[in-house]
Amino acid sequence: MHRFRLPKVFLGLTLVAVLAVAAACSSDDPAASNSTNLGIGAPSGVVSGLGFDSRLPSGALGASSQQAGVWVNGVGTVVTEPDIANLSLGVEARASTVSEARDDAATAMTAIVAFLTSNGVAERDIRTQSFNISPQYTFQERLENGFRTNERVLTGYQVTDTVFVKVRDLDQTGPVLDGVVKAGGDLVRVNGISFSVDDPDPLKVQARELAVQHALEKAQELATLAGVTLGPLVFISESSSTPVFSRVEARGDFAMASSFAPTPISAGESQIQVTVQAVFAIQQ
Repeated sequence: MHRFRLPKVFLGLTLVAVLAVAAACSSDDPAASNSTNLGIGAPSGVVSGLGFDSRLPSGALGASSQQAGVWVNGVGTVVTEPDIANLSLGVEARASTVSEARDDAATAMTAIVAFLTSNGVAERDIRTQSFNISPQYTFQERLENGFRTNERVLTGYQVTDTVFVKVRDLDQTGPVLDGVVKAGGDLVRVNGISFSVDDPDPLKVQARELAVQHALEKAQELATLAGVTLGPLVFISESSSTPVFSRVEARGDFAMASSFAPTPISAGESQIQVTVQAVFAIQQ
């Protein structure tokens, strides 16, 4: 039996190649080493804690590596009383013909708008949201040649007309709703009520100040817990500035009545919230 033997020259070259690969893996190149970042590992994006985000421009942290810094979110919330009621009102009419359904809806909506404008609601605070005409069908069973089938039969048409109304005097919200129900009769629909602040900008300024203060306090706390010295602020942005409104959902069909109990409406509280993202360097 003959055994295959590698030439000594080939063995020597193989050993040199292996040594070269090992040397490359142990080089000082940061890309090839498994470095450990100080702090909490952060996913892509700004989060509360210690971490990094490759989206920052090179050198933004003022350090030798982008994988350093204190990253925080600060949230500021201002609670206030709303001063506007937002009503979604409408009418819904059904009839055997389009013209009849449209006439019924138009008559009811005209009465609603007339009541609103005569009771302190400005025309600029009444806005049409939607207008729709759709056919209505039912299914009837038929027996033909011993087989039962369902046939779609047109029964009439439905017209819906919805408006968005701002009531600037909250004390009049209940009376306005009651008057709308009386004016629109059985065709009226109340789709929802929400409350908001007419001018939220001053409240946003307050919420923004609270958010920045919260970010500063959180950054200092994280740095202290991690045993590092907090450096200067190198990046800050406002990620959101969204008012959160108190809201009441309601939808109903109302029967015409000569008298009924007033509708109680409570506005509750509204919140203005601002969130900021901040990055601080770590002093060496």
